[in-house]
Amino acid sequence: MDLIAAEGIEKRFGQLTALRDISLRVRRGELYGLIGPDGAGKTTFFRILTTLMPPDGGRATVDGLDIATDYRRIRAAVGYMPGRFSLYPDLTVKENLEFFATLFGTRLEDNYDLIRDIYVQIEPFRSRRAGRLSGGMKQKLALCCALIHRPRVLFLDEPTVGVDVQSKNIIIDYLKELNRGGMSILYTSHHLQEAQDFCDRVGILNEGQLLKEDTPQNLITEVQAFNLEEAFIQVTGKR
Repeated sequence: MDLIAAEGIEKRFGQLTALRDISLRVRRGELYGLIGPDGAGKTTFFRILTTLMPPDGGRATVDGLDIATDYRRIRAAVGYMPGRFSLYPDLTVKENLEFFATLFGTRLEDNYDLIRDIYVQIEPFRSRRAGRLSGGMKQKLALCCALIHRPRVLFLDEPTVGVDVQSKNIIIDYLKELNRGGMSILYTSHHLQEAQDFCDRVGILNEGQLLKEDTPQNLITEVQAFNLEEAFIQVTGKR
């Protein structure tokens, strides 16, 4: 059974069609990237799959659960890290983690082994308010909060935006390790170069449409380009 199965997903905001007939499947244990520019519909699609927003058409299942009827079970099974920092800025690092653990009926100590490699880097700042953290530290804290209940699938919306190169590499290496441990991961990005080094497969989304879907290397070959950013321009028509 596919981990994610979406068929004909549509979403409109007034006169704007944000998603047009999106159909894709993600295999269990896969690391899948959804690549596209701002406004392509990546965040909208993730919000639909995580049951934070209903579609206007189509259907989808996550881990065999229907997004329309099984939304409570889906929310317990997935971890979601939004593109914008969405934690509580007036709570400390430790208080944010404890709060999100409580929401899922668990404790920081119960799943510490899962987040340890990232948490040890922010633990010295555990008494600092989240709003006063650097960009990289905020992303690491948000990732820990998304993992605190040991989800079966992890949704990451542009997890490396606004972080320094060192923090970016640390996050990517950590996600690869999670995936090797069996966790399925879906993430969004603007950058095909990142997908080449990171993903099993990618889908290119532009103006609400899924244009291409394949391995990063096969996409490069298809457009006969050696530079991934140039390949993206050829596929999407966007610079």
